[in-house]
Amino acid sequence: MKTFTLVLLFMDKRRFVVNLVSNFFSALSGVGISFFLTPYIVEHLGKEAYGFFPLSNNFVMYAGIITTALNSMSSRYITISLEKKDIKEANTYFNSVLFGNILISLGFAIVSALFCLFIDKILDIPSNLIYDVRLLFIFIFFSLVINVSSAVFQVTAFALNRFDKLAFINIISNVLKLGAIILLFYFFTPRIYFLGVTTAATALYMLVANYRLTKKLLPEIRIDWSFFSKSALFIIVGSGVWNSIMAMANVINTQLDLLIANHFFGASGMGFLSLTKFIPNAIYILLGIIVPIFLPEMLKAYANSDMTKLKKTLDLSFKAIFVVVLLPLSVFFVYGEVFFRLWLPTQDAQALHILSVITLVPFIVHGTVETVYHVFVITNKLRIASFWGIFISFFNFVLVIILCKYSSLGVYSIPVGALVSGVLSHLTFTPLYAAYCLQESRWYFFKKIIRGLAGFTLLIALCYGWKQLNLFALDSWLTFLINSFIIGAMLLVVTLFINFDKTTRGDIFRKIRQKVNI
Repeated sequence: MKTFTLVLLFMDKRRFVVNLVSNFFSALSGVGISFFLTPYIVEHLGKEAYGFFPLSNNFVMYAGIITTALNSMSSRYITISLEKKDIKEANTYFNSVLFGNILISLGFAIVSALFCLFIDKILDIPSNLIYDVRLLFIFIFFSLVINVSSAVFQVTAFALNRFDKLAFINIISNVLKLGAIILLFYFFTPRIYFLGVTTAATALYMLVANYRLTKKLLPEIRIDWSFFSKSALFIIVGSGVWNSIMAMANVINTQLDLLIANHFFGASGMGFLSLTKFIPNAIYILLGIIVPIFLPEMLKAYANSDMTKLKKTLDLSFKAIFVVVLLPLSVFFVYGEVFFRLWLPTQDAQALHILSVITLVPFIVHGTVETVYHVFVITNKLRIASFWGIFISFFNFVLVIILCKYSSLGVYSIPVGALVSGVLSHLTFTPLYAAYCLQESRWYFFKKIIRGLAGFTLLIALCYGWKQLNLFALDSWLTFLINSFIIGAMLLVVTLFINFDKTTRGDIFRKIRQKVNI
């Protein structure tokens, strides 16, 4: 393996560090809100009421199936236009996406109004919560319309590799959201729809902030109907439609669980399952911040036919995700029950831990090569990947329904079905087709998955061994955090030895001893 010095010849080191740090704090602020807010809501409103908030956000993901066709590939075309210094073409793609999104938003507004009108006929809602849940969905759908209409305003920061700017906006948004929630819950009787109110308010803030950022970073970009082009819109949608199909597959795999739980096990079963989604959602939020950092460099490398640079950036992303995501998860796998006992003392900590671990197993397998999905986007080979995604998602859906109806697993049926289908996909099609897209050996990504899983297993074994020493009485957040910090530091050292060579480790240790010049 080459040293970081050689790898970072292909990347702007200063910009990479700024992006990584700022986006990490952006993710931390979002996760922090959920961490402190969830126990409060469960205590004051009950898990049944709380479950409708993540469910409402899942409906936003359902809408994303449609918007993905347009927005997922807009960044690709606008970035390439800017790389070519073709401002007119960039304006054409920008405005075509903008006005296309506005049209889609109008359709969403109509569908959302009908859904909210008949919500008590569609969902299983306790009678005392119907009014509050209806208001919650109204505000969430309003924020959806705002976010879809303004989605293209984030593309300029992506194209110029200024994720730190987007991260700063996200941090401010999360701070404002938390402050608004505290004020509403303090001065008024707690209601679940307060979460919808704050979500809608922050969506408006994001609209204004991202618009101003676009004008600042790229003043050449103008909002003008004359730039709208049906052909440009069809080009983007034509490429992105396969991403929409993959998004639909992802929704079926990961976002229908609460809706299925609501149907088979009622509001109570849905509420309990929703509590187990904190850790998986936190991980996905973190990945959503980290993974895109590498995408601009991979896009540029592919545009310049520099496959060596592309693969080096992929390898760097695998190692970064292992350190930032898989290492903490190894601690959670061992100490998760303690975490839930401290976090939600009125709930069944053991059941929450087991459900969370089952949910996370497919991610652990794929998390070793998480950024491999970008290979399909970069090489624009999405058709076969989309067909496979549809197949495996429907396989998962059918399996989950069968388990819910005919097994005695209860709510465990949902994550068990996802585990089977997820592991099947991540160990067969995904690594094989990604290797084909890069014209590599079929074993290229399998080797990286095996190495990643072996490293993760080693970390779990070490963490379990540490737990058996029983050096701390884990009956408070203080002792839990101290224990987690100590074992986490030890696992980090081990990770540096198993993932990086001697030269790279020396470079890292020197950087730690020095003051980072950003």
